[in-house]
Amino acid sequence: ILHVDIKDTIAIGDNFNDLSMIKAAGLGVGVANTIEQMKKECDLITENDCDHSAVAEVINQFIFNQSI
Repeated sequence: ILHVDIKDTIAIGDNFNDLSMIKAAGLGVGVANTIEQMKKECDLITENDCDHSAVAEVINQFIFNQSI
């Protein structure tokens, strides 16, 4: 609908159900508590886990160009 190229997207996940999304996105992010077997498939691993602002960390870094 918005015609956003997939290379201009960010996907954030923590388990194998998120893997295809993470691999397809322009930036595939795993949160700190991502299962170990999946971490090598991610472009980036956050410092924070899914219960402690991992999504905010990614938004601040890549959308607002700030660190938290």
